[in-house]
Amino acid sequence: MATRVKAAEPKHVVFDARVHAINSRSSDGTTHLTLRDEGHFIGTIIDPGIAESSTLEAAVNVNRESLVRVYGSYVPDERVRHSPNNINGLPSVRVWKLTTIGVAIKDLRHNLVSHGAPGDELEQHDALLLNERLNSRVLDLRVATNGAIIKPFSGIYELTVEYLTGHGFDYITTPSLIGYKVPGDDDYFEVPYFNDRKAYLTQTGELYLGQALSAGLERIFEIHTVFCREAGPSTRHLTEFTALEIAFALEHDWLEKREKYRHQLALVRRLFPSAGRFKLSVDENGRLPRVTFRDAKRILREELGFEIYIQADLSWEEEKALGNYLPSADSIYGASTDVYSITHHPKHLRPYNVQPVSRDNEQPLTYSFDITLGGQEAASGFQVINDYKVLRPAMAGRNPPFDLNDPQWQPFLSAYEAGAPLQGGSGIGLNRLLQSILGLPDIRETTSFPRDATRLEP
Repeated sequence: MATRVKAAEPKHVVFDARVHAINSRSSDGTTHLTLRDEGHFIGTIIDPGIAESSTLEAAVNVNRESLVRVYGSYVPDERVRHSPNNINGLPSVRVWKLTTIGVAIKDLRHNLVSHGAPGDELEQHDALLLNERLNSRVLDLRVATNGAIIKPFSGIYELTVEYLTGHGFDYITTPSLIGYKVPGDDDYFEVPYFNDRKAYLTQTGELYLGQALSAGLERIFEIHTVFCREAGPSTRHLTEFTALEIAFALEHDWLEKREKYRHQLALVRRLFPSAGRFKLSVDENGRLPRVTFRDAKRILREELGFEIYIQADLSWEEEKALGNYLPSADSIYGASTDVYSITHHPKHLRPYNVQPVSRDNEQPLTYSFDITLGGQEAASGFQVINDYKVLRPAMAGRNPPFDLNDPQWQPFLSAYEAGAPLQGGSGIGLNRLLQSILGLPDIRETTSFPRDATRLEP
């Protein structure tokens, strides 16, 4: 509200709010409304003996969800408490002027999730209702608990930019329209381009970030929209989401990376009690607990009873199991944490351009890591091959291979032929990160207007 309502302040107020409920319209013309703004509620008394005639007319005709501007004065608490028209002792304002700023139609649908007004029953999240809620997303986001999910995303963006720019990183932009796709990858969106050419919506700015490092920029980052053809709907995937990509020149072979919104968390916890309640432990050097990929597989087999295949990547069920085990008292790693890193993945499970490590029992490993939060991968990173004599055979040996004679790859290769620095980088799906932080069951809650394989509206 333009002026936050506090019942203890006996003064004149002016504020904007939405009509939450029309409690009563009595025979003497008095109207009692409950107004709402961002999870705050206040009762109003519109008395013919005090209010302007235009206000009385507006109060008679106003509909739920209309946006109104109120001029009035607070009613003392003891009088509020004994009013039969007041809902559960809400602070109240006696109104002398009310104007309608935004008119809502009369038969507007009710929300599927309660706003949490005093006396309302609070529902917990029901996945079956989510699709219906998303179909009326504007009304859904007016529910403070749902709108509060979106606002920490702004905080993640703000703190990310503040931290990276404060540590010497430069923000750059890379193309969203590209003329290439990695051989064998079929999850690109294709769009028609000029002169009968094909273009694709980008999934990563990695190739351009690497070229920028070779051009002399030492520490760079980008926050951009990613488009990915995820074949089916999922609680963990979107076809359009926001990613943070970081790239930097390394001083050594491998650089170890270290890794506000109280009111919004409190609102989110109305529907999602676990929101924001994760454990974070670091060692004496400020590093997250680290588990090698091989050790993660061993824990799954020996401690958790999984039948594992060492050559296969971690499944979603295995990620969740590790996420439940590591914060527990049974963890052999000592530190109770919901945030940890899994390092040194086998080469066949990482991209072609990840720097290899020496062989471990004939299995090639890589300088790579995944950051897992709440049993769900939230970020990935690795050291990049910077020597073009190593990069070219890595591209040619990929399955399916790159055609190194294709002109579309020459700008990328020439950046490394010109002498590229040692490089590292990481990518973070900000929607997945927010989902993990808030403990949300469905990633679609993290974006105002989500897109997946079944949804192109609203």
